[in-house]
Amino acid sequence: MALRYDALQDYCDDPARTGDVQVILYAHYWKGFALAVQDGTAEHPVMDDKGRPYRFRTIEMAMAELANIAYLSDRIIIDRRMWWP
Repeated sequence: MALRYDALQDYCDDPARTGDVQVILYAHYWKGFALAVQDGTAEHPVMDDKGRPYRFRTIEMAMAELANIAYLSDRIIIDRRMWWP
């Protein structure tokens, strides 16, 4: 199930969900870092308002923006399989 970025705060704050939400950033050398979240049982890609993967240009931008969302895990996973110089 894909999750829209503007619904991420509500998803994290849902009382039915227990525990923190794990953030996964999929690194791509040219496209940036695509955001996904995992709730312990399933992984959900995060999409923008046009249905495209929600991306950050840099890790710093991701950290700054995600710091404002409650109930995210303190640890962020960076999947760098698609990263190539």
